[in-house]
Amino acid sequence: MSGALPNRSTASVSRNRDRPTYAEYRHPVQNKSSLSMDEQPMPLTRQIQPQHQNWLMKFLRIKPAVTVLPFHVSRVRARKEMVASLKDWRRYGMRDIVVDNRAGRVWCRVGVNNSLHIRPVSLAIETFTVLERGRKANLSLARFTQEKGAKSSFERVVKAMEKVLADKGVLVEDEVRARQMKGTLMG
Repeated sequence: MSGALPNRSTASVSRNRDRPTYAEYRHPVQNKSSLSMDEQPMPLTRQIQPQHQNWLMKFLRIKPAVTVLPFHVSRVRARKEMVASLKDWRRYGMRDIVVDNRAGRVWCRVGVNNSLHIRPVSLAIETFTVLERGRKANLSLARFTQEKGAKSSFERVVKAMEKVLADKGVLVEDEVRARQMKGTLMG
């Protein structure tokens, strides 16, 4: 029987213990006891979720509103300025301000009861560092994305934020440079 296949039950199976099992890949949080303190997995961060599109929105190709603001300060300072403004607006109806410093994201919503009497809207803000000639420059971008709610309310919030940040002097004032910076994100 020279052409017979070897019996699988008698074949030795050596498993490399350096590689994690399929279950460890799928459920790393359940198996974290085997990891040391400095190897603990990073907690999952909240993702930006634009509102679910029904068939009519898909048919008409309606996308969630997105606006980009260019800054001539670092990404961290831009985020801090926006968060400070949002926290000041709590008395005017801004609710649920959540900041993820590691990912550079901010989530907030305009509540039903607000001083401008606008419809509720949820939005997310992402901050990015701008590279010039392959190096970090003291420039950044903030992308505002409408998650849920009225587009008109989203535009009013972004317009108000833009005005406040322009008064603080952190936005890029040169129109040509601002358009070039926005083009990196908007495509």
